[in-house]
Amino acid sequence: MKMMKKAALTSCALLVFAPTVAMADDHGDHDHDDYSPTVSTPAADLRADLDQLFSEHFALTVAFMQKAFDGAEDAAQAGAALDENTAEITATIESVYGSEGADEFNRIWQSHIDFFGDMVAAEAEGDEEARAQAEADLDNYVDEFSAFLDAATEGGLPQEAGQEAISAHVEDVSSTFDSYVDGEFMEAYENFRHGFHHMFDIGVNLGGAISGQFPEDFDNTEVSTPAADLRAHLNHLLSEHFFLASFTMQKGFDGAEDFDFVSWALDENTADLTETIGSVYGDDGVESFEPIWQSHIDFFGDMTVAAIEDDADARTQAEADLESYVVEFSAFLDEATGIPQEAGEEEIRSHVADVTNTFDAYTAGEFERTWSDEFRHGFHHMFMLGEVLGGAIVDQNPDMFAADSMPEEMPATGLGGTASNTTFMWAMLTAFIAAAGALVLGRKKWSSQQ
Repeated sequence: MKMMKKAALTSCALLVFAPTVAMADDHGDHDHDDYSPTVSTPAADLRADLDQLFSEHFALTVAFMQKAFDGAEDAAQAGAALDENTAEITATIESVYGSEGADEFNRIWQSHIDFFGDMVAAEAEGDEEARAQAEADLDNYVDEFSAFLDAATEGGLPQEAGQEAISAHVEDVSSTFDSYVDGEFMEAYENFRHGFHHMFDIGVNLGGAISGQFPEDFDNTEVSTPAADLRAHLNHLLSEHFFLASFTMQKGFDGAEDFDFVSWALDENTADLTETIGSVYGDDGVESFEPIWQSHIDFFGDMTVAAIEDDADARTQAEADLESYVVEFSAFLDEATGIPQEAGEEEIRSHVADVTNTFDAYTAGEFERTWSDEFRHGFHHMFMLGEVLGGAIVDQNPDMFAADSMPEEMPATGLGGTASNTTFMWAMLTAFIAAAGALVLGRKKWSSQQ
């Protein structure tokens, strides 16, 4: 039951120091004639770190709540990984606000954990009264915490705005869980995608608040610039893809009822990339992208089918195909982006290993290794890739990412705050995403065999 109470850590609590209006609306006093845009600045790094912690937190929360409700063998280990994520978030708070701030944060955070844990336990036990109490506690929490935010930020986040932000995250967690419990799996994964996306809104807002509060500590840099937004966009797509790919492989191996719907969410993530390619390059661009992407999908699908059927020869072939893919695609990256083939092979092979090792640990029943080691490493690695890939784009096309090149009305990025990207940036983004297909997973082909 104690583990149940750790089911759903919600990153809205970190809004304790983050007014949602604290965005980098202005672009500082930099002399843009002398400024070379970069994805890696102190403020952009802070934003990326927060995005990583928040999005991992939400993904692990969803995974753990499902597994705890189902009584899955790996529920405790998924919960332990969630605890590790919590410890890292608390350490981040301490690094900015000291031990007293971290202690107060941890106290408030834990009550939130308990209420979501109560919700999971109530549903698992069919206890309607306990469920109603959990909902009432969460409502009270929204009121209490929004008042705390108002006081902590000295009105920077008015209570009404805080209530809205906290309620939204509570709803994301609750609705994703409730849809799963009700067997409404399409709705569950629609809600998952919305909630996962929301974590990146929180990251840019909190990052903007902290860097604005302590500008000298972040070299007076900004969380939202064209280059930083590109990095965040890549981080979002890559990390969501890694989680959904890993979860899809687990669901496929288990023959879970919601397998097709996790796969659907993975397809939707893929479609976000493919649609962008089509919007820039048309049908010809899509036709060039899809075969490269599909081969990667097929090889991981083959690996999953091999595990289901305990087919050692098929597994060996899948591994050989993936190794050939690493070499082939790194050569493509070298030509397309200037990333040296040797470096490309190292990054692509690392990602292949992350996915493979997470899956292998799960199928072997080594659940601590699955969640605390392989999954967390692989999830974090996607943010490294986002920085590398974004950096390559910006370095090749600095004029497209200069802050003073931004139009007055930005295309919507879905990342919240200032969407400081030009039309040309999106063209380069999609070109690079097409080149980076080896770095992410698409839908597994084995659904026809379930």
